[in-house]
Amino acid sequence: MTLVRKIKDKKVNFEFNKEYIRVVNEKIQNNDALFITNAFKEIHPADAADIIENLNENDREKLIKLNNFKIDPEVFIELNESIQSEIIKYLSSETIISILKNLESDNAIKILENLDEKNKNIVLNSLPPKDRFALQESLSYPEDTAARLMQREFAAIPSNWSVGQTIDYLRENKDLPEEFLEIFIVDNEFKPIGTVPSSKVLRTSRDTKMQFIMLETQLSIPVYMYQEEVGHLFETYYLN
Repeated sequence: MTLVRKIKDKKVNFEFNKEYIRVVNEKIQNNDALFITNAFKEIHPADAADIIENLNENDREKLIKLNNFKIDPEVFIELNESIQSEIIKYLSSETIISILKNLESDNAIKILENLDEKNKNIVLNSLPPKDRFALQESLSYPEDTAARLMQREFAAIPSNWSVGQTIDYLRENKDLPEEFLEIFIVDNEFKPIGTVPSSKVLRTSRDTKMQFIMLETQLSIPVYMYQEEVGHLFETYYLN
């Protein structure tokens, strides 16, 4: 028996289904890209990634090279790094660019790290300037530093803004992330001084200043801190 639940309309299997792997293998041999594409759309990206990881290397190559099969960005990022490195060499620059455009900056960096310098430059030069500059900035830091982990997409507002100004800004600004749980409060030099949960903004009167409902920033992580140290801080202080 397989226990199934749904997360954001995607089925999640808690017991891995080996029979399903066999079916996918069969469809790969029959060049049935349509079946595989539709099947992957019905399940959670992590489960689709599990299926790909459980294929042998030859079948993974055949899958990626199937006509009309395009790997979903959310599935790709769920693959472990060794599998990403293995299959990325089969992807066209156009496919990689499409994947990057659908990912947040921290996940996009993980993919770029698996490209050689020539392909990395081709991909970067094909991205919109705003995205390209953000990724190039991340890549300018050493590979094992905190800067490579940091997400560039966030919502930030001045400390002297009111709740009403903030709500209007969030509604009208098209460049904000699609989803965010916290709003960063910044000083005149755009340095973070605190955060406000988005739920608190909705429950507070429009005239209230954001600085009066913010939680002061307790911990700042330097961009050059080693990733291992960052992980230790997150574990010690229950950060997320």
